[in-house]
Amino acid sequence: MRFLLLASILASLPFASGCIPLGGCGAFQGAGDQVYARGQDQLILCENGGFVVDSAQYGTIEGRYAWDDTSDVSAVATDGTTGALAFDFYNNGDGTASTPQLGDSPWTTVDLDKTALDHADTACQTLETRSWWTTPST
Repeated sequence: MRFLLLASILASLPFASGCIPLGGCGAFQGAGDQVYARGQDQLILCENGGFVVDSAQYGTIEGRYAWDDTSDVSAVATDGTTGALAFDFYNNGDGTASTPQLGDSPWTTVDLDKTALDHADTACQTLETRSWWTTPST
């Protein structure tokens, strides 16, 4: 009987966010993450200083980025595993960004709601579990 009552209550609640209201999505992390898309490809510049690129052409690339105030490049991203340059990131100032090493097409800023940012931030938090994350950069 109690199970039926609980099921009835849960069934009547709105799930517009895609999360179970009783602790389903956590504390909504990722507000400082920047998400970009280009077709089916996705680029996330994480608030923790990491990045994740999921690309049909290049696969998944993970690493760190640093803002560069000394040149016309907005940020420089390095591959976490090899330490090699992954891409230069240029903020075009019009809601798009360019990464020449990853192709000529621009990335478009994606505005995500809290739930979607929470899910995207999972990739950012996973970076911190990689062995290269704690290795000092040279």
